[in-house]
Amino acid sequence: MEKNGQRCGRLVLLPCPFQGHINPMLQLGTILHCRGFSITIVHTQFNSPNPSNHPNFKFNPIPDGLSAEDISSGDIVSLIQKLNVNCKSHLREYLSQLMIGRQGSHDDIVCIIYDELMYFTEAVAKFLKLPTIILHFVSQDLVPNLHPLRFKDLPFPLNRNLEKFSQVINDIYKMRTSSSAVIWNTMDCLERSSLACIQQQCQVPNLPIGPMHKLGPASPSSSLLKEDTNCMAWLGKQTKNSVIYVSLGSIASMNEKELAEMAWGLANSQKPFLWVVRPDSSTNGKRNKVGLELENELVRCEIEKAITILMADKEGEAMRERAKNLKEKIELCIKEGGSCNNSLNKLVEIIMSF
Repeated sequence: MEKNGQRCGRLVLLPCPFQGHINPMLQLGTILHCRGFSITIVHTQFNSPNPSNHPNFKFNPIPDGLSAEDISSGDIVSLIQKLNVNCKSHLREYLSQLMIGRQGSHDDIVCIIYDELMYFTEAVAKFLKLPTIILHFVSQDLVPNLHPLRFKDLPFPLNRNLEKFSQVINDIYKMRTSSSAVIWNTMDCLERSSLACIQQQCQVPNLPIGPMHKLGPASPSSSLLKEDTNCMAWLGKQTKNSVIYVSLGSIASMNEKELAEMAWGLANSQKPFLWVVRPDSSTNGKRNKVGLELENELVRCEIEKAITILMADKEGEAMRERAKNLKEKIELCIKEGGSCNNSLNKLVEIIMSF
């Protein structure tokens, strides 16, 4: 898609500084770079990605104004709100400088693609008369009363900051109608009804493009932590389909007691396991029937029981079969002519129309 050996213009990508947000944004950047666009990543100083992992991208940090107390507080909602206040003027200043002398050139800024949690970007883009596209980083079902989620399925501890969380959600929603399109890191075969509902509410194109790591060439690691590959030799010695993989993400936290109970539950199951000791939660298991929910307090006997069901019972066998079926559906979506691949082509068309 390059014109006479030149790139098709520059895209400015602005990720939110959490691991699960940085990954899809950099993966999207890799996909769009392969389609002929130059890529600039504007990022916060907090949790900044490693530029050496993506030598074809230009990286530019902006001050985020976060204190050590802000970062260590565990109050994710407050941190998001502070980022949206602190980064606004710095982004406007940087983009203003970047635009000088480039208008009309092959390196002119075509549009800004930003993580929806960095919603301050919309006001900056409007001031600079730049089009925007939003990247929605998780599944479609985000808020209470939207089937099939329950209040307790929400990803944040809302008992102490529900009002602030609701304000963030409201700010995000308002921005969706101002942007030129919304990219969803999901696929039609998993969330068809939700996609249809969102499209009715939001008149701009909604593009399910996921999983992004499967749509482009293999990209370098974007991990914020040093990766340990020592487990690979051990994994190679295990029986097929015998290992329990435990990964709890990068935001949710476990206290010392919960960590110990999880460890004992895994050990007591007598099954080999690989545990990435980072926190998170997910509701995918309930909807797609490929996981188990621990209703009670996190205790070792409940964990051991869940593992036994998953690895040894017929219920677990059925879960694995459903997971296999989902994998096959996803592979069809990302093939040439599949729904995700078509959405990606539509995204490129939208960008080229600016």
